[in-house]
Amino acid sequence: MTHSTDEHAALIRRHIEETFNRRDWTFAAAVHGDNYRYYDVTTAGEGEDHDTYLARTEMFLSAFPDAAVELEDLVAAGDRVAIRVAMRGTHTAPLGELPASGRPIHLISMTMYRFVEGRVSEEWELFDKLGLYQQLGVSPPPLDHW
Repeated sequence: MTHSTDEHAALIRRHIEETFNRRDWTFAAAVHGDNYRYYDVTTAGEGEDHDTYLARTEMFLSAFPDAAVELEDLVAAGDRVAIRVAMRGTHTAPLGELPASGRPIHLISMTMYRFVEGRVSEEWELFDKLGLYQQLGVSPPPLDHW
């Protein structure tokens, strides 16, 4: 079955709301394809699988329980969807080894998704981790920390 660009875009819109804002972790499993891979500046060349990505995402968002993610831009073409989102929240729980600071954050992220058979096969994300640590008032950890 061929999936349209509009269907891909609609799935990503729903993914932002269900997975990130409602913390429905089971929805991410429905979005990610069987061989899903996630890449960012801290992942090794082969990226992360669904379970590793999900564990890291849960850990990250648990540090900002009031976090809200707002979809600011979405562009879809063919098998790709690109988004820009803004996350705002308050650091009220530990982030890895970093204790809660009580500080507010505003984090911009850009992500490119590639679809295969209507599900996300690959995801590439860029966000300002240095800016995040600056907002939290700490020095960033070494690259291999996360």
